[in-house]
Amino acid sequence: MIYYLGTFGAAALGCYALNFPVRKWAAIRGFLDEPEERKLHASAVPYGGGAGIYFALVLTLIFLYYIYPPAFLFQRQFLAIIIGGLFAVLAGLWDDARGSGAVLKLTVEALIAAFMYSQEFRISRLSVPGVMTVELGYWGIPATIFWFWLMMNAINLIDGMDGLAAGVTAIAATTILIIAYDSSRPFDVFFALIVIGLCVGFLPHNFHPARLFMGDAGSLTLGFLLASLSLSTSTKAPALLPILIPFLAVGMPVFDTAHAFFRRIFIGRHPFQADTKHLHHRLLALGLSQNRTVLFLYYISAYLGAMAYVLSKAPAHITALVVALLMVGLFLLAENLSSLDKKRDEKE
Repeated sequence: MIYYLGTFGAAALGCYALNFPVRKWAAIRGFLDEPEERKLHASAVPYGGGAGIYFALVLTLIFLYYIYPPAFLFQRQFLAIIIGGLFAVLAGLWDDARGSGAVLKLTVEALIAAFMYSQEFRISRLSVPGVMTVELGYWGIPATIFWFWLMMNAINLIDGMDGLAAGVTAIAATTILIIAYDSSRPFDVFFALIVIGLCVGFLPHNFHPARLFMGDAGSLTLGFLLASLSLSTSTKAPALLPILIPFLAVGMPVFDTAHAFFRRIFIGRHPFQADTKHLHHRLLALGLSQNRTVLFLYYISAYLGAMAYVLSKAPAHITALVVALLMVGLFLLAENLSSLDKKRDEKE
């Protein structure tokens, strides 16, 4: 237990401390997110917190090797996380500094996912224990690429409000931590604690009013870590529908991304064109403050996480049914909020 606490503490304190010089460096170099119509902040805020998150990740892994010699057994997995995370943070920094098109971003994310697939962070089969198992073979490659794409863009898209992306990521990782600890999987426990620690360490800089934004460098890195963590957990859980439990644990950002994607297509807009119709935007439009909106979305994520843990003990067919019903419920919630938003606009 002391090793677990030490790992969490190193990640949290490291991320918290490293982002002070990142804030100063970003301000000096002019890495400032200026306010505009689609954004919620009223003054320029430094961005680039993703660099601090990544460096804290690397230092925490080095620290773990010193305090816990058996961590050598996880050398290959952690090295893969360092390399994949490096490309994620570099892609994000490039996008923050110069901007990159959707095609380039998706290509880089696909290459990162393909590399992680080669390191056994993959979707290799779909199964309902006791009913059927489908080995995906080479189809596991596009399935894994899609999962990484979904998670990295999900965290990126919800990073539109102070503290939201880091908090939701921490809650999702906590769910996976509990499931991994309950199943006695030390690598997944250490990995989850690192992800949680990074988010907790970053939140003091980012909670409203934010003094530092993570930028795409941070959101893509956290999405990458969450995708890797969920796949690491799912591939070692033969008693579960391998992807449904982690899917539910990270359900809020995944759902918001899917809903935004199809909503834009339905109204004839480009699916990757940014707008102010995400779930957090609609809650703000209904009169909630930024802090109340973020806390409400934390609550939804925690509820879904609790359901994921309960369902990890349930028969597979029950798990699949409840996950489907919860996703339908979230869709109806978003549509009802949309209707209320339209009525408010009509009255004005």
